[in-house]
Amino acid sequence: MLTALIVDDEFEIREGLRKRFPWDKFGINQVLVADDGDSALRLALDQRPDLILTDIKMNRMSGLEFLRSLEPYEDYKPETIVVSGYDDFELAKQALQIGVLDYILKPINLDELDGVVSRITDHIYEQRVERQHEQQLFNQMRFAIPKMREDLLREMFELPFDPHREARQRHRLQSLNLEWMSQHQMMLLVVEADDLKAIENRRLKDKELVLFGIGNVVNQTLEEEYPYPFAISTDRCSRWVVMLGCMRQEHAKLASGIAQLCIQRINEFVKVKASAGMRTTPGGLEHLHDMFVAASDVLERKALFGGNRLFTELWQDQEGECDNLSLREPDEVLDMVKYGSDEDISAAMDHFIEMVQAWRLSQLKDIQQEIFQWLFEIFRKAASSGVPNKRWGSNPIAVWELLEQYDTLQSLKEQTERFLLDIAADFRTVSAMPSQIVCEAERLMHNNYADSLTLHSVASAVHVTPVWLSKLFKKEKRMTFLEYLTNIRIEKAKEMLGDIQFKVYQISYQVGYKDPVHFSKLFKKQVGCTPKEYRRQKGIAEE
Repeated sequence: MLTALIVDDEFEIREGLRKRFPWDKFGINQVLVADDGDSALRLALDQRPDLILTDIKMNRMSGLEFLRSLEPYEDYKPETIVVSGYDDFELAKQALQIGVLDYILKPINLDELDGVVSRITDHIYEQRVERQHEQQLFNQMRFAIPKMREDLLREMFELPFDPHREARQRHRLQSLNLEWMSQHQMMLLVVEADDLKAIENRRLKDKELVLFGIGNVVNQTLEEEYPYPFAISTDRCSRWVVMLGCMRQEHAKLASGIAQLCIQRINEFVKVKASAGMRTTPGGLEHLHDMFVAASDVLERKALFGGNRLFTELWQDQEGECDNLSLREPDEVLDMVKYGSDEDISAAMDHFIEMVQAWRLSQLKDIQQEIFQWLFEIFRKAASSGVPNKRWGSNPIAVWELLEQYDTLQSLKEQTERFLLDIAADFRTVSAMPSQIVCEAERLMHNNYADSLTLHSVASAVHVTPVWLSKLFKKEKRMTFLEYLTNIRIEKAKEMLGDIQFKVYQISYQVGYKDPVHFSKLFKKQVGCTPKEYRRQKGIAEE
């Protein structure tokens, strides 16, 4: 049903139109009246009539001024008819210019008004039907777009890159407001609930709630904490796959911190344990599938090392330590010979045979060649660190001829170990002492404890691998990197808790914890009481 408003300063005209004209014939069940433009404006904005019929000339505010006063209201656009005399024709033309649908000359002919109202109400009903269709289409699109986004994202990360599909994919990305994925590098993260099959066996509904909860927590965490574009979708294994826009290299460190925060919040809000796998090297659209495969592969390490943590190709556990030296990583081997003892080198070489066997080479020459290349990568890195090539690297041919003399893995291992010991001996004459590395790391931690520090970021700053910074820290400080960083933060928090101007959540942020709940739990674990309890013990009033 419709509502009409009659505006005229002559009582007989407005009441005559209200009572004598068959408004209900056109579906108009309510007819309002106003005697001037001022009162009409108030009534129109309050009641929002569908049709307004107004005289042009009135006291105080003219009909034209009244209609112009409605123009700023974008959410209210009624259909309008103006009534004018023959001498007001110029004003009537002005009314048509501001959107009036029709005008009627005085004296008003009811048959003429019948035709005008019929046309306008038909127009109103047509607009209503059109808006309904538009709303239906919008609702369909609103529900369809997430499905279209998920289908496209799955296609891109689950299927190998195909250049023949690239143009079509880029067009679809643009139409779904995901064009940033074709313009920037990305990090990829795979998040899954630990022991999902056990959850599913309890009740299927539990599994669905858990999956929804994880997706909701991850999405909300990214919206709150990650200031760059991202996209999220499930894969066919009921895992959440997150693609993070990575405009600069340093954003990779932020992505790692966000991943760990997601796991913490899943623990807290969904009440399940979860693990995440991440490929730390950014890539473009053409690398998306490879990144997904790498993140999925590294996620499988939870079967060996336990879940509820973040895994990367440079894996470190949730406590921020990574003590497992990989001989396959030349940078880690180089730090071992720079900062480790001869006993450390011998212990690490216990895994040499295992590394060579993993190469799956069957011919002796191939094995010798691979060992030779592995050694020379370490020689090269050692030389670039400022240690001159002496007996261990000055003559590649002599090194190769020496390796050729041995035809068993055990003997090749022993000769390779002697090379590493020779490099270590030369490093000890020129390289920084391990304590200097730890001192520099300590300085960075004390100065930047409020930042999102990680073992990897500090190790990079002091030019050492995370494995060796972790080992050196334990050796020098008799505690882990994370334990030392936590001590710094908690001591600063205790100091700030003595000042009532700081709220607990503000202290949490200022000492480096983005999640105040996690901060409170950690504070209680370290100190034995919550931050608020600590304040009360110090005689400070609660917030």
